[in-house]
Amino acid sequence: MQQGRGLAAMAVVAFHLSLLLGSSRYLNDAVFLNFTHRGNLGVDFFFVLSGFIIVFAHHKDINQPERAPEYLLKRFTRLFPVYWLYTAIFCGLVALGFGSASIVPESFSNWISTIFLIRLDSFELPITPAWTLIHELAFYLIFATLILNRTFGIIILAAWLMTGGIVFQYAEEGSRSALTTYFSPLNFNFLIGMAAFYAFHRFTNINLKPAFLTGLALFILVYILESRGISYQYLQIIYAVSFGLLILGAVSYEKSGFRTAKFKILSLIGDASYTIYLTHLAFLGLIAKVMIKISAYIPLSPYLIYLAVFSATIIAGCLLYWFVERPLLRFCRTLMNSRKQGSVLIKAV
Repeated sequence: MQQGRGLAAMAVVAFHLSLLLGSSRYLNDAVFLNFTHRGNLGVDFFFVLSGFIIVFAHHKDINQPERAPEYLLKRFTRLFPVYWLYTAIFCGLVALGFGSASIVPESFSNWISTIFLIRLDSFELPITPAWTLIHELAFYLIFATLILNRTFGIIILAAWLMTGGIVFQYAEEGSRSALTTYFSPLNFNFLIGMAAFYAFHRFTNINLKPAFLTGLALFILVYILESRGISYQYLQIIYAVSFGLLILGAVSYEKSGFRTAKFKILSLIGDASYTIYLTHLAFLGLIAKVMIKISAYIPLSPYLIYLAVFSATIIAGCLLYWFVERPLLRFCRTLMNSRKQGSVLIKAV
């Protein structure tokens, strides 16, 4: 699954880099856009994978209300500390005059949205890709209701998805509202990921490996249909189903002993995918400017600039993961475990 994370992260980076280089501020040449224009589907994949992983890690916690605090603490630890750190650094740099195309929160509601990942209005977060984290947090909280009470949680989950089917709006950047975020059809991706886990968990005696090739074939088919003019909004759910099948097949291969050790670099990128996702726009802009300035002295083709910027951005994200995200998560988990042990000792006394 980590390799899938890595591929999805690179797809998103590739897509945004093509758009960035197409800007008049850079090369005015959207390099490789014909190949990367659907790289944003990496977000769809992340949502499906998140649905699978959350149920994989916490399906035994469902209908066990005493486990809700630990679940919420784990989700908080994974989501917020790294996000807060990068957001603080980013806002500080913008305040100092770096990143002229970016903004920092100005109003109280802007700060609430930025700090707590709660959509109150159409304000785009300082780290723009973090809009997806608002969806993630909503899903985490919906799943928490299943832990508190299975029946109540199923009702809440069903109501959430039914309302999403009624609203059914894919809002673009700058026009996202609380309504179109919390009831976006994109939230169905989490449900598909959950369904993929239950298929994997329930049909343990059935060979589910063919799901991988089925998912790949379905993805190619949907991609062809979209390229022939069918709108993404009518195909998005089918894309999500293809990702669910790919994940189902991939974990079935892993369960059967398929070795992924030879994909160490891809696994590292998968481990670093959260940091890469949050920081890649900043690195893309910075490194692209450097490479364009270098090209004024050393002839560099747009394709070489693209590959250099892409590679450097991925490497920078991996280094930040290794030296910032990983130690920070380790510290948070150590702190969490120490508090847990302390509470156990107090109860024992």
